[in-house]
Amino acid sequence: MKVNYNRLYPFLGLTILLGGCQGNTPSSSDFIDSGDSSKPSNDASLSSSSEQIVDPNNPNYYRNVENRSAFDATNELNFVDDLKGGLNNDVWWALDGAWHTEDAGAPHNGVRRRNLFYTKDSDNNDYLAIKGRGYYNTEDSKTANLPEGGVIVTKNHLTPGRYEIQMAAHPREGAVTAMWTYCTVTGNELTSQNEIDIEIGGTTSGNQFEHLWSTTWTKKTNKETKAPKVSDQLYLNDGKIHKYSFDWYTNYMGTGVKRIDWFIDEVYLTSITGEVVPEHNMPLWVGLWFPPRWAGNPSFVNDYLLVKEISFTAFESLQWYEDCRAQPGYTKVNIADAGIQTIPFAEVQNINKLSNGDFESDTIFDLDGTYYGWEVDTASKGSFSLSNEKTTGNHSFKLTASKEIVGKYNGEYLKQTLTNAYPGYEFDFSIDAKREDNASVGNIEIVYRNNIGSKIDEKIIPVTSNSFSTYREKLVVPHGATKIEITITAETNSIYYDNANLTFLKAA
Repeated sequence: MKVNYNRLYPFLGLTILLGGCQGNTPSSSDFIDSGDSSKPSNDASLSSSSEQIVDPNNPNYYRNVENRSAFDATNELNFVDDLKGGLNNDVWWALDGAWHTEDAGAPHNGVRRRNLFYTKDSDNNDYLAIKGRGYYNTEDSKTANLPEGGVIVTKNHLTPGRYEIQMAAHPREGAVTAMWTYCTVTGNELTSQNEIDIEIGGTTSGNQFEHLWSTTWTKKTNKETKAPKVSDQLYLNDGKIHKYSFDWYTNYMGTGVKRIDWFIDEVYLTSITGEVVPEHNMPLWVGLWFPPRWAGNPSFVNDYLLVKEISFTAFESLQWYEDCRAQPGYTKVNIADAGIQTIPFAEVQNINKLSNGDFESDTIFDLDGTYYGWEVDTASKGSFSLSNEKTTGNHSFKLTASKEIVGKYNGEYLKQTLTNAYPGYEFDFSIDAKREDNASVGNIEIVYRNNIGSKIDEKIIPVTSNSFSTYREKLVVPHGATKIEITITAETNSIYYDNANLTFLKAA
């Protein structure tokens, strides 16, 4: 155990003041927020500056961290990696490995260094782009359809202090963007699982990006998770760079209380205190992975997590810790030897959110029963097939209505749904389509739905040309909606569809 109580702690006197006039040792309930909706009470005798230190709901709470625990500015573990010239080889390993692979029906290929890329935007900002390969990715025939992410991990075990990352989270359901510390002392998580998490995307309730998962563990059976709602501040997949932080204390304000505070863009979110908070030094892990089932289905080809900067600053030694000498498992590779390639920023930004948008596959994907993203509406009475008539690639989809008189559902209807598309999000949508003849009738239907599937708004675009024409719309998600449903139809005779694109433009 590394403890040094002989060093002066600048606000120890304030801690005694906060204990009240009875002279008792202050308890955590005197000034530590529980993370729920109630705010800690403010003692009228406290000065404004003191309130900023101890009231996490005060706007200055984040900036006054050094008054709660001073930083150790000379600590050799401190780093700021701004990606200039790439990741710091002295700080990071690139990881190859897999965990949580035992769940039947949810295969994945773990995290691989081949998914780490560098990129640079038009303002000359440098980024680490981590590719998330979804169900429909067939880039590597050996691992086709196996979800796969990427992770980096620090070479050093880090201590209590401030952990920060500036990033734009991976935006799709099924993938989890995370920054976490982890080390097991015993090698068995039932007895030792020291971990502090920031996780984005960890729910299947349809609101993946409205809540931030904040979790702490000391072993598998001793954990606490809070999921503060953040949608009043932002949606976590808005495509923008945000700063995510947590402060880890083992001796908060000199009280002996273990505590973690979480922040987004320097705004306090929640705290967890007590014996669920680790006290062992741990490596820091950053990246993207695909948990089995509990984050939803990764029904896409690929998308990216963007990282702009990662930093750690140690607290001074009043924040004690114990050594966890275990090294991270899996294959670790020096960044300099990881073969990280540079890709154009447009490749990261201009992702087609529609899968099989080139209409090249009529194969059913086993795990979700779709045609690599396109779902046949159960009301359909028609049929569809690949056609050699096309605008790009080798094929298009030919949708053909039934010749039988079966009411209004004699047509053929294929749809694809983009989840976690929030109010004010703007997209560019385009698709090529044509009628087989003058008697053919078909529509492109755009429907906005909420989490429970109720229709919020819709727009129907008739296919009117007998030669391939591009139909383009700017889509803006209306209030109350969280999903965009694109349906292509043939109501009478046949309609051809090709080259469908749905590209995210910006959030509100």
